[in-house]
Amino acid sequence: MRNVVIVDGFRTPLCKEGTDFRETDADVLGAWVVREMITRCHHWNLPLETIDCVLGSNVATPMHAVNPTRVAAVTGGLPATIPADTVAGKNCGSGVTALYYAGLRIRSGDADTVLVIGMEAMSRIPIVYNQTVANLFLQYGKARSLRERTAGALALIPKLLHLKKYPPQVGLMMGLTDPMCDLIMGQTAENIAKDPSLGISRQDQDAFSIRSHRLAAQAWKDGLFTDEVVPMYVPERSAYVARDNGIREDAAQETFHEVKPAFDRRHGSVTPANSSQITDAAAAMLLMEEEKAQALGLPVLGYLKDYADFGYEPSCMGLAPVGAIAKVLSKARLTMKDVAVWEINEAFASVVLGIIRILDSSSLMERKFGRYGWTERLGEIPPDDLNPHGGAIALGHPVGVSGLRLAMTSLFELTRRDAERAMISACVGGGQGVAMILERK
Repeated sequence: MRNVVIVDGFRTPLCKEGTDFRETDADVLGAWVVREMITRCHHWNLPLETIDCVLGSNVATPMHAVNPTRVAAVTGGLPATIPADTVAGKNCGSGVTALYYAGLRIRSGDADTVLVIGMEAMSRIPIVYNQTVANLFLQYGKARSLRERTAGALALIPKLLHLKKYPPQVGLMMGLTDPMCDLIMGQTAENIAKDPSLGISRQDQDAFSIRSHRLAAQAWKDGLFTDEVVPMYVPERSAYVARDNGIREDAAQETFHEVKPAFDRRHGSVTPANSSQITDAAAAMLLMEEEKAQALGLPVLGYLKDYADFGYEPSCMGLAPVGAIAKVLSKARLTMKDVAVWEINEAFASVVLGIIRILDSSSLMERKFGRYGWTERLGEIPPDDLNPHGGAIALGHPVGVSGLRLAMTSLFELTRRDAERAMISACVGGGQGVAMILERK
């Protein structure tokens, strides 16, 4: 079996929707990290033709770039002879899945070197017109005579002004709503928070979220993110963006308690403050077959090991990582005690709290996953080992990028700890979970 190493990885700052990257499309963000990787390849004296293919992760596909990975690769400076594909359908798990697919190509011998990129411009997700209005726009566009254009305008303008009857739909909200259970993602998080068997309170969720912000703020203060974050120049602003901009250094119970529930205003506990942030960003990781990397004298950040995905009930999609984690541990013949660093995507505080409580309880495991064959507790995740420098609640969740961020953050932390193994995992809208094991050596 050919081993897969991660030569290097980095990301842009994670910027909240509507802020620093609000005018930058996903393929442009992707092209930027491609250019940065090209610079690093030149530093290593690595010919660009060494890269066999590019695999990208992007969920909110730009309408002008339906294969944004290909657009980013070529406009970023890679030779047009290098093919590129985009992984999109795995939603929040697309980044982890792109890493897995890249690893498969290398292990199979189909490729020796794969560049994996993630890019997401959630600020750029469009607003969609009501179908009646859209049809009138199309008719107006086909008008040839002044009479036809006048008639078309007279039919269109009143409907544009009648927003209550012909409301435009926010593309972001449509993308965050699961058509199988007709629930927006925050409502699935509420289902977990309201489950009496899990015992997750509003205070628990806020405390976990405050922890995320405080750890992320401390990580930046201590310079721990400088290895993985590369400043990005934004031409529209004539300035560099150097830091994640969603971290609240003033995070405290008093301020978080004031935030109202967003998905069940009367009886809910899931709020914007204990949910992940909608974010724009990009990231890149270079994967290579181990012997080739050694022969070229390249650095090795870590090793890509086992992967698993898992299907669960869409209305409680946030618990699916339990199944993926159990599955990948069984596949690798490991226990939770063999894992030194855990990066579980903080889609919502209730999600992570639900996951860790089920993993540590035989009764909950049997209740929630007994039908899938798991009835015994897998173990406890020590608090210091779980998202030790914060997560998506503080940093942000650019859906197509988060998987790569989880991977590089965990690998850099393994290096700091001189530890061997990390687990990354994420819930996926639609009722799925992904998990992957990474090793330092």
